[in-house]
Amino acid sequence: MKCEKCQIDKLSEEFPLSTISSTCEHITSWCLKCIVNYLRETQDHQCPICKAELTEQEFKEYCLFWDNANFKIDFESHLQTNTNFGNNSGIFYEEYENTLTNYGIRANSHIQLMVVLYSISKKDSLKNLVFDLYWGYPASGVDFLDGTCLIYEGDKLWKKYDYKNKFHSDISYIWHSGDVLDKKNAIGHQKIKAKLNQLPPSVTQLYLILSSYSSPTIEHFRKPSFKLYDEARPNNQLCEYKICKAKKSQAVIMCLINRSFNGKWKVIEVGRLSQGTVRDYRPIMENIKDFIGTES
Repeated sequence: MKCEKCQIDKLSEEFPLSTISSTCEHITSWCLKCIVNYLRETQDHQCPICKAELTEQEFKEYCLFWDNANFKIDFESHLQTNTNFGNNSGIFYEEYENTLTNYGIRANSHIQLMVVLYSISKKDSLKNLVFDLYWGYPASGVDFLDGTCLIYEGDKLWKKYDYKNKFHSDISYIWHSGDVLDKKNAIGHQKIKAKLNQLPPSVTQLYLILSSYSSPTIEHFRKPSFKLYDEARPNNQLCEYKICKAKKSQAVIMCLINRSFNGKWKVIEVGRLSQGTVRDYRPIMENIKDFIGTES
């Protein structure tokens, strides 16, 4: 979709889902970046199209979302504006580096590529998200491959669910099964269920994590596997991450279930390897902080 203001083709999530203000009677053709720039440049905070007044809360919500948006780096547009470099690749590198610096990316930084595996619209009405984990005992005997869900409000941890925190008394719509062991067949199982449509609007991110309890790495477990699905459609796998990619690691942040500004839930592959266990989440949470670009 092309923004009427900047004339750049952008993703649908880069546009408001509905009207700019509660009193507007039109769907905007301006992207969020252009809207926020306009609102910040003017003092009266009016819709740029119909001049309807925005409330102070509406203005703050637009600015807050834009400041924390995960789609703000547009590599294609950078390349289009920096292709006139002749045979001097050093000049191109310097110009491109300066452009990335404007987004807070410094020398020797790592850029995380986020792959959207599944996008869930409001009309699909996803109700019961299920994370189903199985593993075979390692050769050393009984051990646990822990499934954890860390839930965030922005950059702040809201709730955690693992075998020690199976439920919270004030939350009836999320639970962790704890360890379900089949000792005869040497198989372990954990399940997490969450009703996304009952989460508070402030909750925007759910991180799903695997970690070894006692074994030094995940590769010690036999045939670990998982499914992430909507309980109403159990055969529709929402995440295709391969656990074997993390076999040399103690833990892995597998994927993120992210709620965008327009209310759509997306399953994003993360695959960030980490140290840490259910006994100490600090290394994992540091990696999450780094992934979402926040500071403690």
